Amino acid sequence: MLTRIIDVACSISPGLKRSLVRMWYQYLTVLDKEALMIFMNYGYVDLNPNAEEIALRDVDEVDRYCIQLYHAVASAIELEGLDVLEVGCGRGGGASYIMRYLQPKSMVGVDISEKAIAFCNRYHSVKGLSFFQGDAEFLPFDENTFDVILNVESSLCYGSMERFLCEVFRVLRPNGYFLFTDFRSKDKIDVLREQLINSGLEVLKEESITSNVLEALDCDNTRKLRLIYQKVPRIMRKLFRHFAGIQGTKTYEAFRMGDTDYRSFILRKSEGLRE
Repeated sequence: MLTRIIDVACSISPGLKRSLVRMWYQYLTVLDKEALMIFMNYGYVDLNPNAEEIALRDVDEVDRYCIQLYHAVASAIELEGLDVLEVGCGRGGGASYIMRYLQPKSMVGVDISEKAIAFCNRYHSVKGLSFFQGDAEFLPFDENTFDVILNVESSLCYGSMERFLCEVFRVLRPNGYFLFTDFRSKDKIDVLREQLINSGLEVLKEESITSNVLEALDCDNTRKLRLIYQKVPRIMRKLFRHFAGIQGTKTYEAFRMGDTDYRSFILRKSEGLRE
């Protein structure tokens, strides 16, 4: 019931939607004092039977499925030597992984939650990695600042997708890349595609990765469920199970039945496109 109330409230007011999302992530930061949740995405599994598993350090192995989603998105291009921004960095696990493993020149994470950013600056100490509080729809950076912008499972929370994409275009350098992945209900995928096409960025690749995400949800179900029962007050557990995509929830079933579609896009700001 609480989930339904939140969904209705978000559909009524984009401003309320942003406020609720901000409050939610503030609460997560307070709840997780032991830093057990530095990733909050649904994860990814490469379904190619011949695919090589990415090599991870022991400390990162617990977050393998969430890391694999970042790897699938961020490794689409060579990041070494580039200035990279993640919009909606959450608790910073993805930005840290990218900096440590894919070695860009610099890696910046920005998030609307000041508590999440305070956590990131305390927890992640990696040379070249920095975090700033900011709104995805009003990014605190100058024009043409970054070579690559990533957005991983975050855009569904924004009040205006169009406004966010205008900001991406503004701070991205000419010939820079926008690496984007998120989910929408099946009947909203065409709307998402149209928003991306109308952003002024060139769509180079689009892929449905719903089956990859669903496999990750299955593989990581036990770990996430254990965390919920260890950390979350009883009255909030149903909401957290929904949020985490635990097996049997409406979130999980929507992926399984094809009512929710998870997409990945590669876009580029080509020289000569609109300013």
